[in-house]
Amino acid sequence: MPIRPENKARYPADWKLRSRFVRFVRARNRCEWCGVENGQPHPTTGSKVVLTTAHVFDHRPEAASLLNLAALCQKCHNSHDAKMRHDGRKQRAAMDRAKGQGTLFPPESERELVQEGLL
Repeated sequence: MPIRPENKARYPADWKLRSRFVRFVRARNRCEWCGVENGQPHPTTGSKVVLTTAHVFDHRPEAASLLNLAALCQKCHNSHDAKMRHDGRKQRAAMDRAKGQGTLFPPESERELVQEGLL
């Protein structure tokens, strides 16, 4: 998955090296969950497999321990991140609505968004 520009500084300086190690050395160019080979057509989707490096247990960019990372095809990575992405879109939409109301002091926490009925 692409790294959001606002999160880029949160990744370790050696992120590219860690990502390559996980995908090509440890996983041997295959999805660690379903076994499909990088660069080949996916047996379910038919699209070309592109391995990505996923945060498995702790999704924070800073949590880049090799034990927390997995080489996943797009299908496995998307399935794994689906709920988190859905929740993130919902939270960003609520923040956008809060900004659009012309508040002088935008909510500083999720708790405040809940109190204001935006989440």
